[in-house]
Parts: sequence; C-alpha cells; structure tokens
Amino acid sequence: MRQIAIYGKGGIGKSMVSSHISYALAKKGLKVLHVGCDPKHDSTRLLLNGAMPNTVLETLREKDFKVANIAMEEVVFESTFNNECEGEIYCAESGGPDPGVGCGGKGVVEAIETLRHLDAFNKLDLDVVLYDVLGDVVCGGFSMPIREGYADEIYIVSSGEIEVLFAASNIFKAVARFNPRSGAKLGGIIGNLRELKNEKKILTEFAEKCGTQVSGFIPYSEKIKECSGKGVTLFQHAPDTPECAAFKQLADSMWDNKNFSVPKSMTFEALHTWWSKAKQDN
Repeated sequence: MRQIAIYGKGGIGKSMVSSHISYALAKKGLKVLHVGCDPKHDSTRLLLNGAMPNTVLETLREKDFKVANIAMEEVVFESTFNNECEGEIYCAESGGPDPGVGCGGKGVVEAIETLRHLDAFNKLDLDVVLYDVLGDVVCGGFSMPIREGYADEIYIVSSGEIEVLFAASNIFKAVARFNPRSGAKLGGIIGNLRELKNEKKILTEFAEKCGTQVSGFIPYSEKIKECSGKGVTLFQHAPDTPECAAFKQLADSMWDNKNFSVPKSMTFEALHTWWSKAKQDN
C-alpha cells in the first residue's frame, strides 16, 4: 500500500488537485482512501457529489472520544462515483475545531489514529492512501503524515508565484528534517498554473534548484473552477478536455514515479533574487 501526502500553500488548489488524483487512480483500477486533513472538511466534496460528510473529530466528540464505540462506516464513506471506476474511492475527513478555537492539527492526529485503530486500511484492502493536508507545515498535527511516516511520498502543489514557492520551500525543509526519522521523501512538484509569465520555466528551474522534479502541470481553466460549484470533478463535468487529460497524466506520472529525493530549501532572499530574474527572462 502506498501512502501519499499532498501539501502546499493555503488556497493553491490542493483539494481540487487531490480529488482529481484520487479519482484518476481509481479509474486505473486502484482502491483509494482519500483523507481530508483540514478543519473545513471540504477535501472530499468533489468525490461525494458536493456533500460534506461527518468528520472523524465530530464523531469522536459524539462518542466521548471512545474510539471503541465508533464503526468504520461512521467515518469512512464510499464515493458517489464508484460505479464509474474500475477501482474504488473511499473518503474520510479529519475535521477540527471551530474557527478561532483550538488547534487545527488536533483533527489530523485524531483522524489518523482513529483510522488505524479501526484497521481501515487493511479492511478496505487499499492500494493507496492519499492525505490532502492543510497549508504550510507549521503545526505538529499537520506535519504528522511526514513526521510519523504515515505518508511515504510527498508532493507539493505550487504555482510560480513567489509566496507559493516560498511555502513550498518551507515544506521541503520539513521533509528533509523528518526524513531520517520517517523515511518520507519528496516525489515532486505539481504545477497548478496561474497564467504567470514564464510560469512553467520558473517551476521547472525551481524544482531543479531544490533537487526534485515537476510531476505535471495543471492548466489555468474556468472549467476547473466550474467543478467546485457543481460538486464534481472534471471526469464528470468535462471529461473530453485537455484539463481532464492533464489530471490523468499527472496520476500516471505519480503512480509510475521512481524518482524520490530529500529536497533542499531556499531562503526567501535567495528565492527572490532568482525568481525576479527568472520571471523576466525570455
């Protein structure tokens, strides 16, 4: 069983990208568990036809945090679109505290520990667990998939914008820090394009500088934005499009990937100096 974590700066499109990867892997015939690690609990929405499922943390509260009283079916849900796939997609959301109250990372810790206590990975006979993790790695809970070795393969969703690249660089630092402990390695960067000048070149060079690769590029597209309103993926909304093909290619690239690394990071000053020049180069 392979365990993959998707990280990146908040708002960069991790959940959209992650949902499409999970669906594309299931279309290949794989059994996938998609775990949303965000208090907003909206990572699996596109796989559940727009529905927002009960979260692990909500269910734990209802059961007075007695994991023995929880059934797997209360926190793990089959995708609405499983009948379209050769494989299967299951969905779980960690949940978290209300905004402004408590630590968001607590939900991630509780969710992973609960799923393991329920032996969900073995009972579902999974091929892949995909964690969609909130934002930068600044909290112990959100770094748990890397720190504890629950995710062997790390991918970063990034545009060519400098703030997003700096967030990626900080996540590289976390992967390098925890690698001796957990063995987690970086699989590559997923370029979620924003129509920035020289954006593909910037992302490719940034990856090379940090000792990794670009696993695929997702084009900037209104069709992708439309999916959110419909609560579906491109595979339902616009299957015969270049955008959908890009997700298929990305999932194939990730599944076939053998090139994993312990990445290097960049200071903001070094990043800004290089980025300013790269953005202007023809």
